[in-house]
Formats: sequence, structure tokens, C-alpha cells
Amino acid sequence: MTQKLEGKVAIVTGGSRGMGRAYCERFAVEGATVAVIYHSNEDAARDVVGTIKDAGGQAAAFRCDVVNVGAIKRMVSDVAERFGGVDILINNAGIYLFTPVDETTEEVWDQQINTNLKSAFFCTQAVVPEMRKRGGGKIINISSIFGQSGFVGSAGYGATKAGVALLTKTLCLELRESNIQVNQISPGCIKTDLNASYRAESEAYNTALQNHFGPGDPWLDPEELAGAAVFLASADSNSITGANINIDRGYAAG
Repeated sequence: MTQKLEGKVAIVTGGSRGMGRAYCERFAVEGATVAVIYHSNEDAARDVVGTIKDAGGQAAAFRCDVVNVGAIKRMVSDVAERFGGVDILINNAGIYLFTPVDETTEEVWDQQINTNLKSAFFCTQAVVPEMRKRGGGKIINISSIFGQSGFVGSAGYGATKAGVALLTKTLCLELRESNIQVNQISPGCIKTDLNASYRAESEAYNTALQNHFGPGDPWLDPEELAGAAVFLASADSNSITGANINIDRGYAAG
């Protein structure tokens, strides 16, 4: 069976858990060498690497604070030095803080802007020279359905993800001549540890979600996103750039 990402080197920010882990493990199955980027949970990152290696794949963990531009540059340099280059970047690192407008502090606002939007731009900036050396590359930004429509208690988060959407469109035009395709995935309601407390404890959150989504279970497993990511990272999408794929069981269409 042909591996769609054979010989490619992929960087996945926020790769130690949730959606990031799903991307890392699926990319390795498809033949990519994976740089699992983590901020603080080294044990979780090493667990992802171990799972990949046990299955016959190649991976290594790299620590990086993706809101620090200097740290981003060092991380990309370390990945390129170890693996010989960079072909794929998934800007997956993110944070979601469910806070009504009158409870949103400056710290809460800045955390989301820096982690969700600033990091996506500067990680992209850092990998572009490496991708140009390889003759092109693939950048996948992880946005959200909340970046397309409003949702209570999510003004800061929604603003960051709407920013990611326009960042994707702008960068795809700027990088087109370098044969770098920039696309995005907009997940719906994905079960991760970041939203576990909201799912278990927040009546307001769950009521608002169900009112929008309607009957049925809106929650997806992280692994349900991985196939679309492989497509956008592979040669199958060479003529696709600036595009968005909603993976949300129809949430955004409602």
C-alpha cells in the first residue's frame, strides 16, 4: 500500500495530545517523519513518539513555547537539522477559554490571541525558508467552526479563529509562487482534554451547543480529523490552496 506522506518531514504543534496526537500518529502511518511539538508535558509527547516508533514509524519530541518567536525559530532549526528539512506544518496548538464578555480578563484574551493566532503566523514564517529549500510545502492551519459563526462565551476564541481563516487566505496568495499550499481545517465539537470540564460540568455551555446543533450527538473523536489532514498534506491537494474543510457533522451548515 502506498504511503501518501513517504519521505516527508512534518511539524505538528500541540502534538502531544488531542487532535495533535491524532495528526502525528496518522502522519507517521502514512510515512512521514514527525516532529511532535509540545510546551510542557514532556511525558505525553514522549508517549506519542513511543507509540509511533513501536508501530515502525519515525518521530521525535521537541519542546517549544509557540508564543515565543525566538523559541519557534530554534525549534524549526532543530527539526530541520535533525531530519534534513521541513515539508509540512500543522498549526494545531490552541487554547479555548469559555468566558462570557464581562468575565473575560486581559490575560484570558491575550492567552488565546497569542496561542491561537500569533503562533500560527510565526511558525509559518519560520518554516517557509525550509520549505523553499525543498521546492515547496504544505501548511495546515487549524481553525474552528466558532471562527465562522458566533457562540456565547467565546468572543476571544472566535476572534482568533476568524483571524486564522483570513491568515490562511492571505498566506496562500503570498506563498503560491513558492509552491507552498496553505489550507485550513475547521473542526466542530471535538472531544479533547481542553474541553473536558465544559462537557462534564458546564450546563450553560452544553445548552448553548445543543440549541445550535440540534438533535444528535455533536461530539467527534480527534481521529476523525486525521484523514482530511493527510489529504491536505499530500500531493493529492497540490492544486488546492486557501481552502477550508469543515469537519463538524453539519454544525456550520445549521
